[in-house]
Amino acid sequence: MRDLLKYSMMRIIHKCVTFIHLLSMDFIVTKTFSKRSIQSTVVLALITMLCSCGSTTSPTTKMVEKNTPMAQVMQSNTLENILQLADLAERQNKLQQRNQYLLKGAYLAVNNGQCAEAHILITSIFTELTDDNLARAKLYRVMCAHPDDDLLTQLSLLSSPTSEIAIAKQQWQLKANIFERLFNYPKAIEAHIKSQNYDIQHVWHLTQQLSNTELTLTGNKEIDGYYRLAALLREHALDQYELASVLTQYQFAYPNHPLVNNLPEEIIGLLQMDTQAFQQIAVLLPLSGRLSNQSQQIKQGILAAYLAAQSNTENTPTKQISIQFLDTNALDNTALLAKLSDIDVIIGPLLKPKLTFIAQNLRPGQQLLGLNRIDTLLTQNTANTEPKNLNSIIETNSDIVPEVADTTTTFFALAPEDEAIQIAQFMFAQQYQQPILIHAPDRTAIRMAEAFSDTWQALSQQSNLITLSFSDNKSMRKAIGDALGVQQSRDRITTLERYLGKEMFSVTRNRKDIDAFVVFANAEQTELINPMIEASIISFSDEFQPVFASSRSYNHQLNQNSLRDLQNVIFIDMPWLINSKVAPELLSQYETVFIDASATQKRLFAFGYDAYNLINKIMPMRQVKGLTLPGLTGNLTIDNNNQVTRVLPRAKITTKQIEQISGE
Repeated sequence: MRDLLKYSMMRIIHKCVTFIHLLSMDFIVTKTFSKRSIQSTVVLALITMLCSCGSTTSPTTKMVEKNTPMAQVMQSNTLENILQLADLAERQNKLQQRNQYLLKGAYLAVNNGQCAEAHILITSIFTELTDDNLARAKLYRVMCAHPDDDLLTQLSLLSSPTSEIAIAKQQWQLKANIFERLFNYPKAIEAHIKSQNYDIQHVWHLTQQLSNTELTLTGNKEIDGYYRLAALLREHALDQYELASVLTQYQFAYPNHPLVNNLPEEIIGLLQMDTQAFQQIAVLLPLSGRLSNQSQQIKQGILAAYLAAQSNTENTPTKQISIQFLDTNALDNTALLAKLSDIDVIIGPLLKPKLTFIAQNLRPGQQLLGLNRIDTLLTQNTANTEPKNLNSIIETNSDIVPEVADTTTTFFALAPEDEAIQIAQFMFAQQYQQPILIHAPDRTAIRMAEAFSDTWQALSQQSNLITLSFSDNKSMRKAIGDALGVQQSRDRITTLERYLGKEMFSVTRNRKDIDAFVVFANAEQTELINPMIEASIISFSDEFQPVFASSRSYNHQLNQNSLRDLQNVIFIDMPWLINSKVAPELLSQYETVFIDASATQKRLFAFGYDAYNLINKIMPMRQVKGLTLPGLTGNLTIDNNNQVTRVLPRAKITTKQIEQISGE
């Protein structure tokens, strides 16, 4: 035993070279040494390192005599002892036994957070492992997150077949976490359930992240139990009695499912919710002054929804609902509060200072649906002047966390950042890699660009987004050409011709890694930018890069020139403006009354219409994450900040018309 220590210490300086080399290895065996000598080196180097860095106990007291039973040495179950046993098995040429010891050592190293040691041990024997041992080694590599492995590589390592149930369960647990990081929630749910060791409420929460189309039954009874309950909840959550009925049917269909005995809290809350309808509604808008025309459109939308609701319930005995409109420009704060003393539900105000004041002075039980969003800055300083234009009134930063976020306050705004965030999320899901972002120099376009950039970087974990702005047409044309590398291509050709002294036959090229464009600009600006993009791409390549835009980039009544200039632009907007099947009778009535209504006026009318329809559904939507209300302004949900968010459909502009993309 003393000879072994003396031998290892004499060779340690020489073996440090091999030891350092092994630290950077990735399952590669060097040709300089035989496999066995390398494995012996690894064991001896680790023994020496651990002994020198461990306790002050003399290493000789921990060594094993050849005649000592291994079970006695294993009692301490330390990495040092296991490595000593591996070295002993190596010297006795018991290679399978040695591999078992090294795997055991790797397991202990992983549990102790000694990842460098774990990777060394796994690497030294990896090529000799098969079946369950190989699956175990790959599992340990993922548990210690080898720096060379990305998430997809880790998933591949965890797919190694094994007959050991415990290993398989651990593989599924790690897969579940990786799928969550990849936003692949269906696979994450499947992995959690197959691990047979998961948190029921966590899997239920993941289920709420799925779209309605993803809630498709799989044939796995346990997975389908989650999917089916989520689908029933979204379909019937707004009808308390219908929900109770379908839950009874669900219990019979899935009698042994975990959710039967662990019903989600939001469902219990819905069943216990007081369905007493409100009676007094007040709508707060700046009905006079500079913003009166815009406010009138919102008022007309609210009235249209109110009359439609009254018509639908005229045969049902319900309490009469009264609605009154208050001019926030005609009443000071004190007068407003006096008018609101007996009101059950408040819709508005539209302006941030007024909204902040009302939100801070609600009486107990009073419900507020603010037609804007408020932030800390405005809460601290309510003396801000009124906004100068419509965009600054109804559009606000979607990342703002409301100062007032109690159970009776909800915020609904037509925020342009929401569109930018949705475009970024869609492009990431479609695996676009290198877009170019082009935005106008105005305040709204800059805010949208910032929201897109922040979302893109958070999703892709990259900061390589190319962003362009412009002051005029000439600067934009140059910026696009420079970003695509067109001018660099021309410069290279010119340089070669100068050096060679003759004209060359050449073709100008653009960058091939650019796969999409995003434009945040108004309709007139976009009609200039889109042809510039086409000219910079199509002239040098047959490939087509899509151009994504927001609802600001087009007018809903396009002439032939506009259709030509905006050809192939993909944008998002309210369903009411791009889908003729959404409330066609209401649209016909509106266009009869407002013959020359602009797209902005239509959006404000739809905004008011959806605001009224929301007030009786806010509490269920806040209880059930993912519960969607189809509206004129989009599919509406309420997030964790009590903010209404809108999911908008996509449409594409052709040479003839605007076409909604199928399935949306």
